[in-house]
Amino acid sequence: MEDVFKQDVVAELKGRVQEAQRVVITAHRSPDGDAIGSSLALQHLLARVDVPSQVVMPDGYPDFLNWLPGQDDVQFHDVDPEVCESSLLEAEVVFCLDYNAPSRAGGLGPAVANAASQEGTYVVVIDHHQQPEEFADLLLSDPLTGSTAELIYRLTLAWDMADDIQADMASCLYCGLITDTGSFRFSSVTPQTHAMAAHLLGTGMDHSKVHSLIYDACRLDQIRLTSYALGQKLQVFPEYHSAIVSLSLDELMRFNAQKGDTEGLVNRALSIEGIRFAVFVKEDVDRVKMSLRSTGSFSVRDVAADHFNGGGHHNAAGGACPGESLDSVVSRLIGLLPSYAAQLQDEG
Repeated sequence: MEDVFKQDVVAELKGRVQEAQRVVITAHRSPDGDAIGSSLALQHLLARVDVPSQVVMPDGYPDFLNWLPGQDDVQFHDVDPEVCESSLLEAEVVFCLDYNAPSRAGGLGPAVANAASQEGTYVVVIDHHQQPEEFADLLLSDPLTGSTAELIYRLTLAWDMADDIQADMASCLYCGLITDTGSFRFSSVTPQTHAMAAHLLGTGMDHSKVHSLIYDACRLDQIRLTSYALGQKLQVFPEYHSAIVSLSLDELMRFNAQKGDTEGLVNRALSIEGIRFAVFVKEDVDRVKMSLRSTGSFSVRDVAADHFNGGGHHNAAGGACPGESLDSVVSRLIGLLPSYAAQLQDEG
């Protein structure tokens, strides 16, 4: 594990933060459990050194994350862009968590890029995605780490503030930890990951409740949508060890889909025996969005980056195709499978 939190670097960062009057914490578009969990955890951490901060999100997150301690004061750019852009404009320190390029922040991206070019604003990226863009003053990046929550935890240790992790902050960190590690089942999990979990549980946080709030809060419409998607829209290509699930905007509306309702569909497809590459494709108002997953040596990050304007991790990535139809994207995806046939052979 790379030591990105070198003592001189983190000491300087802590000094800058403690001197700042305005600190803003941002994350990527369509924030997931790691993005919002890490952001709120950092806010709790800064509060322990009497540094007030504002969490600003590009847009909303799923309802199953609405219990996170501190989330009531989050600002959303898609709801009030002027307030959010003003927050960044006035900030002395801006944290970019769980993303490594301004474009990943959606509508908030131009304000992030402006902050990065503005004299007097110190921009810090804390992230675990590959190939970061060079736009920040400080890059704390480790692609081998399974979640940004783990990086916030390591920053906390580097700041010698382990004892300052209390139950609320621990719940936020644990949310990011379990959502981005698939409840500790992904290959990115290390002994240090479990050591972190043990520390968080030691604060008195209710890990069982956190897990239940995230994974046991399915609406009836969501269950019916999942049943429909897997029963009617799942395409399996055994010769390429691949599976695709796709949903149109009309289909999503038919089941009253909300943010987060399609979470996990791509993993269900990947769980089919013999499947090494799975993709969930859904139509949005202005684009077609994709979630790509794989096992073993097959890199979905490369597929996303090369063909679908995306990126991410080796075995988990995302993409987006503005202006293209759902059928076009799915057809293009199917057409690519033969070119990956050799890479998708079973590894035994």
